[in-house]
Amino acid sequence: MPLTDRQCKNALPQEKAQKLNDEKGLFLLISPAGGKWWRFRYRFAGQQNSLALGTYPSVSLEGARQLRDAARTLLADGKDPSQARREEKGRERAALLATKANSRFRISVAPDGQTEIWKGSAMVSLSADETRSLHAMLAKFLA
Repeated sequence: MPLTDRQCKNALPQEKAQKLNDEKGLFLLISPAGGKWWRFRYRFAGQQNSLALGTYPSVSLEGARQLRDAARTLLADGKDPSQARREEKGRERAALLATKANSRFRISVAPDGQTEIWKGSAMVSLSADETRSLHAMLAKFLA
């Protein structure tokens, strides 16, 4: 019998972790500390696997079912949902690194002489003395 939102909301932690099964491999794992996590259990290449889908109530029952259905679609296409997620995160990470690598420098100098140099999300902070030393070095270099 499928879960209801009321069952998810009213589930209390027990001494041991417990599972509230929904359907088609979806279940809500409730830890003794009170955390509630959506998991999808599936078989791929003869091995049983589990995929984390989020926490309740951040991911609702309907949202978890949609994520489960998306994972089942991948399985039907012969793809491992865990591997597909790892590949997607890798693509996102590569895109973020490419964005940072192509970003320009930004320099800000405070009235007290302290300088911040930014490249993407990386930042170097220089004291007033370090800023003067850098300025002198650059003047020699560019002369």
